[in-house]
Amino acid sequence: MKSFLSFVLCAVIFSGCSQKSPEIDATDDTIDAGIDNMQGYDSSSESFGSDEEKFASINNQLQPIYFGTDRYDISATEAEKIDTDANILNSAVASNLNVVVEGNCDEWGTDEYNYALGLKRAKSVKNSLSTAGVDSGRISIISYGESKPKCSDHNAECWQENRRADIKVR
Repeated sequence: MKSFLSFVLCAVIFSGCSQKSPEIDATDDTIDAGIDNMQGYDSSSESFGSDEEKFASINNQLQPIYFGTDRYDISATEAEKIDTDANILNSAVASNLNVVVEGNCDEWGTDEYNYALGLKRAKSVKNSLSTAGVDSGRISIISYGESKPKCSDHNAECWQENRRADIKVR
């Protein structure tokens, strides 16, 4: 009896499953559905070699949202950028990706103040993206305060570049 069970066990282990190739319906055109309807998305970047390339391509198209000094409200010109970014984030290529809104500040103010202001900026952009149709469950926010400057010169133009929220996919 013991040798019979050993025989059955060996037969099961070494027989394995057949290796069948997956079937692909070459006539199925639903894969490309919606690509023609994307606004603000560069369709030349539809094929990617890796997730990192896909993320980089999408992130390069997303625009930073800039704010006034000590402000977290979104101006009309920046609201247009949010609409464009929302179209990219809702495109077929990016619709299943997580979104991070990073709030940033210039060097003026205390660390605590700048982190709080960066958080308000990120939340403001998150709410605007959600209003523009991006699922708010996909969006997380973070504040870098003044710790992640885009420019490190000490002048008005540089400070303006640092008062922003960056939108990224991950």
